[in-house]
Amino acid sequence: MINKPYNPEMALAYEKNARISIPTYDALFTMAQAYFRMQLGEKEASLLVVGAGGGNELSAWGPSNPNWSFTGVDISEEMLKIAKHKAAQLDIESRVTLIQGTMDDVQPSDAKFDAASCILVLHFVNDVKEKLKLLQTVKAHMKPGAPFVLVTAYGDPQAAELQDRLQVWKSFWLDAGTEPKRVQDMVEGGGIMKISFIPEKEIECLLTEAGFTHITKFYVTGLFGGWMCKAD
Repeated sequence: MINKPYNPEMALAYEKNARISIPTYDALFTMAQAYFRMQLGEKEASLLVVGAGGGNELSAWGPSNPNWSFTGVDISEEMLKIAKHKAAQLDIESRVTLIQGTMDDVQPSDAKFDAASCILVLHFVNDVKEKLKLLQTVKAHMKPGAPFVLVTAYGDPQAAELQDRLQVWKSFWLDAGTEPKRVQDMVEGGGIMKISFIPEKEIECLLTEAGFTHITKFYVTGLFGGWMCKAD
């Protein structure tokens, strides 16, 4: 239960920074929605949103899909306040349940989810075994054949390819008017490189091991990639 008022300054900063770091941020949600719509059709559907803080999945998918209901999970109380505020603004509160915590706090149920998303979450989980556990837990809450979208930072930290993409990411911030010293500090200070990068092939292997099939990469911008697949 999120009772305290949300922080509008934090909400604005989050929205601004996400769109600088990922210039195709809004297109990402449009693409994910298109995949879900093709899989779900017009039926009533329950969606699990892992990392729902900020409420952007709710904003992007809630108003135009009145047959969808959402269960959102996030560890951050502050970010869930933003999601709750957005749900109220969009008048979709009756279709939204928000849970502060991790996937371990989502109670098992016979009524499993028709679809799920995990957008910009996995790279905050450092241990590969914990990444696998998260994906396995998500899959366990999904109906057989249900569509899943995963978006995360990816790449081999030791490879030149990731370093080249890092330069592009830096240019996003410079083009947005960020001071060069601050951009360099964001890299050298460990900000962006503190998140857990793993190679693309390893991400696909984790999805397979977790029980997902039909794994297809559908999205790339800068440091981030997206995969669509189905629960086996």
